[in-house]
Amino acid sequence: MSKKVISATITPLFEDGSLDREGLKNIFERNIRHGIDGVFLFGSMGEWGSFSDAFKEETVELSSQIIGKRMELLTGINATSLPLTLKLMKDYQKYDFSAYVYMPPARTTSRDPLKSALTVLDSADRPVYLYHCPPNNNINFTLEQFETLMQHPNLKGIKNSSSNMWLRRELLLLREEKGYNTLFFEGQEWAADEALYAGCDGMICGMGALCSRMMKKLAICIDNKDYGGARLVQNDMIKVFHGVYGKDLSNVWNGQKYALVKLGLISTPYTIAQEMSSLTEEAKKRIEDCLVQFKEELD
Repeated sequence: MSKKVISATITPLFEDGSLDREGLKNIFERNIRHGIDGVFLFGSMGEWGSFSDAFKEETVELSSQIIGKRMELLTGINATSLPLTLKLMKDYQKYDFSAYVYMPPARTTSRDPLKSALTVLDSADRPVYLYHCPPNNNINFTLEQFETLMQHPNLKGIKNSSSNMWLRRELLLLREEKGYNTLFFEGQEWAADEALYAGCDGMICGMGALCSRMMKKLAICIDNKDYGGARLVQNDMIKVFHGVYGKDLSNVWNGQKYALVKLGLISTPYTIAQEMSSLTEEAKKRIEDCLVQFKEELD
């Protein structure tokens, strides 16, 4: 099976906070042209916690119309509580997309995150990906808990954004030993080559709106056992990561959006998740220089 590439996409906005519908279409059409396998709405890069339910439903409806069956569409149902997640799932059932993505909410209550995840899986009308991101919600499942989840027929895959190499290896070994069908996706751009080489099935990364071509090239290198080529692509991805985000990650959201503006794909770099004042003239020049350096790779 070839390695899959899924973009954890940004959500393009106008400065009044409304959805840049044409910008969203431009990003998706570019992703499709680059040959990636899917997009993931409303992950961390998609600013999921910043929007109203009505805004998110508008985006899900539009995205399903734009994409159709041309690539997979994964829809985040992250919320601050289990009942809100279940409501989002119910609201989205009428739209045609591939799967839900669920990240247990941060520990603001005493609710058991494993039981919550199982409730989501039991309630789902289509496949579910688990978004494992302890830096975001401070939830670390044990291997035994992961195995319980992997046994559920509605769990299609796990996006692992823990930056934990031990966990990656243990989950891969667990799948091999027990014969589970769960797919594993690396969530960190800077670790994609080693994760795919180790046996992960693909990547779901937040630079996908900008770097879909590079991510696809990396996956092709791994498929072809061109590990030297994969290393070179990976290093270039890290250089773009530094150039757009800043080595101190000072421009994670607005940096990528500014790059997409300069490529003529979206209208504004506006983001709700980050102070726009961090997009200084110095930062803009750094991003512009990066786009010039990697013009061919970013297409």
